[in-house]
Amino acid sequence: MTIEEIFGNLADKYQNFNWWMVLGSESIAHFVPELKKEIGQDNPIFQYPVYAVAKCLANDDVLFLIADGSKEGLWRIYHLTYAENNITGFPQYQEFTDRNSVGDFIEKQFIADFL
Repeated sequence: MTIEEIFGNLADKYQNFNWWMVLGSESIAHFVPELKKEIGQDNPIFQYPVYAVAKCLANDDVLFLIADGSKEGLWRIYHLTYAENNITGFPQYQEFTDRNSVGDFIEKQFIADFL
């Protein structure tokens, strides 16, 4: 199942589902530059292509796909701070090795926080 199908199924299942898929232009113009600003050039993921995939409307969480050369890529939900010079450990993130675990996490988080 694709990530688009996962988010589509969640939107169909929950009337007030609060994640939306990020368009390519939004990813390039806003979310990826913000992430790179926040993590800094010394972060190991800086060497890989990074794509913003989805954004939570309830907070500053953004799902990114890091094309690290693995079969699935590396999936991370970063809680963006919109600040430079973050202290160590920020921005915080959840890491996933496949898109299905991303979908499971987002659904459980949505149920816990909004239902």
